[in-house]
Amino acid sequence: MSISSITPINGLIEGFYWSASNAVNGEYDFFTKRQRDQLIASMNYEINYYFHCPQDREDDQFTMKLWNAQKTADWSDTVSKASNVSIVIGLRPRWIGTVQNSLESIRLKLTQLASIGIRYYILCWDDTPGAGTIAQMTLQKDLIDALVRQVTNIELIGIIPAYYARSQISDATNIAWANQLSILNQIPSHIRFFVTGATIVPSSIRISDIPSLVNRQFIFFDNWIAVDSNSKVTMTWPPNRDPAIYKANQSVSGSVLNLAYPPERIIHQIYALKQRINNRYSNINSYLAAEFWAIYLVKNGFYEWHSLEQLKNNLKSLIDHGYETNSKIIQQYPFLQGIFTN
Repeated sequence: MSISSITPINGLIEGFYWSASNAVNGEYDFFTKRQRDQLIASMNYEINYYFHCPQDREDDQFTMKLWNAQKTADWSDTVSKASNVSIVIGLRPRWIGTVQNSLESIRLKLTQLASIGIRYYILCWDDTPGAGTIAQMTLQKDLIDALVRQVTNIELIGIIPAYYARSQISDATNIAWANQLSILNQIPSHIRFFVTGATIVPSSIRISDIPSLVNRQFIFFDNWIAVDSNSKVTMTWPPNRDPAIYKANQSVSGSVLNLAYPPERIIHQIYALKQRINNRYSNINSYLAAEFWAIYLVKNGFYEWHSLEQLKNNLKSLIDHGYETNSKIIQQYPFLQGIFTN
């Protein structure tokens, strides 16, 4: 059950909560079950972890609430079909009043998750007001220690700390960043830290961009494509990703790609992630990416099979030209309006 320290964690993450003002075809909040199942099916053996970790709201801490019967059944079905992919749920404890109160609420949620076959979870304090104080990080450490001791049927594999980017530190150096993480570095060494690197949306990531902490591995949280607008899509590949970050022989031992909404608009980026994980950089080109994207769209009912060649040609040209607004894409490729119309 436990993930070995020599095993990289590379995956996709639902790390955002989309507003009603950015709805697509009337849908917002999270991916639908259908969208999520389609994405997971496309991951196969090459991307092994799918994280559901949306940002919640101060007035609605929904990640900590128990699912109703329908949502529990939906997630149970998703887990049962994801035979080659591990589902990881992100919980957001936010402000900790007492360790005991937070522990009890988290234990209830973890019992539900474990009952449907979910084996892993992470705790997230990114963008949580006050979470980066010494007092709160000390409570976070104590909470994590208690969870590891008392909950054994589901594993805590990582945390997103309040200081998840070097740019959040006034003295933006790795030494200062490491100092800010020193309290949390006292938690069990198998728990990995999810961080974005030098900035929140870095154009470059190298091993040296991450602070060196004793007995701690990091996961690169890649925000490159995670736009929060329904009128824009990231067409360009993430630049300057050090191949070493996708392996487990360094302090950085994997990467998770934060997704955009809706998923059918960013399938080429998932294709490129597969190639980076498996060191097939020569395969990251518009022709092969468009083919993967087109097959995904046809297979999942967005287009008919007889339109596959036209779809591949349009998508290849779109990637080559790098248009990134819906209006420009539809103007240049009317055939693609089915996936780029809100």
